[in-house]
Amino acid sequence: MLVEHAGLLINEGQEEEFASAMREQGIPILAAMPGVGSVNLGRGVENPDKFILVVEWESMEAHDAFRTHPNYGAFRQVLAPYAKGGAMEHFEMD
Repeated sequence: MLVEHAGLLINEGQEEEFASAMREQGIPILAAMPGVGSVNLGRGVENPDKFILVVEWESMEAHDAFRTHPNYGAFRQVLAPYAKGGAMEHFEMD
């Protein structure tokens, strides 16, 4: 299993809109992808403009296939109006 950990910085004042857009659109897009086991979104307590997106993929190949899937563009459109930066890492899990 592969865990994708994405730390997202959201534009000030848009945090609630972002969380709503992710719940209504972004998470369902990811969750419907082949090879996805789970999708979770969390919000920072000390820094409420920081979010964490954690996606469990069956493999790196499944993750890479998402990047060429037509739904990738739709997912990016959900993020684009809100995100001002971030970082992504991948972890192999036993």
